[in-house]
Amino acid sequence: MTALVATAALATLAGCAKSPSSIAPASVSSNEYDHLTCKELQREQREVDLKLADATSRQNSAQTADAVGVFLVLIPVSALTGDAEGDVARYKGEKIAIERSITRRDC
Repeated sequence: MTALVATAALATLAGCAKSPSSIAPASVSSNEYDHLTCKELQREQREVDLKLADATSRQNSAQTADAVGVFLVLIPVSALTGDAEGDVARYKGEKIAIERSITRRDC
């Protein structure tokens, strides 16, 4: 019985939302930003920073909700409602690609 409970707990925890810092960036080519001027790249960078901050906040909320859900009812809330992991990965990747473009252009 104890082994069953431990297995169920591990399976439940495996479905929990990841921390934003542990989410790897998605692969985004800096070629997507080649047509932009330095000013446009900087504006795009600010927009992506804001989007990443929002996605990070949503992911942190999902992670907190999962911790509470697992503690109370052994069910991670994000398993039912989803999380922002994909958005965090995408915006991290876009940020890196924009930074590469800015460096390459010496903006």
